[in-house]
Amino acid sequence: MENQPIQELLERLRDGDQRSFDSVYSDYSSHITAHLITLLKSRELAQEVAQDTFIALWENRESIDPEKSIKSYLFKIATNKTYNLFKRAAHDKKLREHMLPILEEGHNNIDAYIQSKENQEFLTSLLEKMPEKQREVYRLFKIEGYSYQEISDSLGISHSTINTHISRANQFLKTTIRDNPEILIALLIMYHPFLLN
Repeated sequence: MENQPIQELLERLRDGDQRSFDSVYSDYSSHITAHLITLLKSRELAQEVAQDTFIALWENRESIDPEKSIKSYLFKIATNKTYNLFKRAAHDKKLREHMLPILEEGHNNIDAYIQSKENQEFLTSLLEKMPEKQREVYRLFKIEGYSYQEISDSLGISHSTINTHISRANQFLKTTIRDNPEILIALLIMYHPFLLN
């Protein structure tokens, strides 16, 4: 429960008081922007979504509950706006390219995601799209934990060839994420479950 002056400020904001809005903006904009930078890995996108968050606050001010935390309310708006941005990126190639740092982070998390037991079906479907030898090398190295030397001995291929297969498999996964933002959304929800709150 927030203190009485905050409640009064929120009541005035709910009633359309511009000064109260300015005060809330001043108190919370840096927190919201920092939260968004963590999610978006881009100051420019974070500032844009933060502005949209405060516009939404003003436009929906009648629904503010002065008894509840305004900070939580703002974080929820900001997170929903971020989620919507990812959904929009599914259909907007230019936006997807602008969001490449997040896609890169998604690529870094994909191994943990696809290798978890509950995602075996997803892993199998991705591996089935790879060429046979690439799939075999990737499975041995990334999933079963074999060393390059063990793979080389087992399959009769050079370390250089193994490296090429692993690099191409990683590129395939990166491209899959970039071209299928719904996978990235699943990853973000997995690593940032508050997106659903």
